[in-house]
Amino acid sequence: MPDIHSASSASPAIPAGTYAVDTEQSAVTFRAKAFGLMWVRGRIPVREGSITVSGGRITGTGLLAADRIDTALGPRDWHLRSAHYLHTDKHPTIEVAIDGVDLSSGSVPCEVTVRGTTAPTQLQLRSIAAADALDITAETTVDRTVYPMLGPWAGVSRRANLGITLVARPTGNA
Repeated sequence: MPDIHSASSASPAIPAGTYAVDTEQSAVTFRAKAFGLMWVRGRIPVREGSITVSGGRITGTGLLAADRIDTALGPRDWHLRSAHYLHTDKHPTIEVAIDGVDLSSGSVPCEVTVRGTTAPTQLQLRSIAAADALDITAETTVDRTVYPMLGPWAGVSRRANLGITLVARPTGNA
């Protein structure tokens, strides 16, 4: 069960409203095994996103900047951006969508679109807090073989573990 709280009261209710994702404070980190021996770690910046909370349910969309994936190793980043994997010349973003999910569930179904192919995944909420901003942390494991890219036989494991940190600020639109 996620740690859900509001800094302004003891109530676990998150204020209803529309929130814009702060792209400077939000990110998706990942790790995946390379050749079954070592962890490759990296970061995918958040390009944009919005979240709406209504009646204890969350709906949101976001874009990750696949064309700015960063593992701190230039040649590896180039290869991940190539047509072998993310094909960022044609698909510069990864899309994420959540539709009307109960915040208290702890497990959030969402859809992730990579290279034009959409597949479901489950986010495991770790914490949600609301004070001046909505702070959400979650994690998931994505099986990349559902997307059109080189298979795991190419040296990168089929599963990537993702950590999600989102900070979203109220837009003033309820």
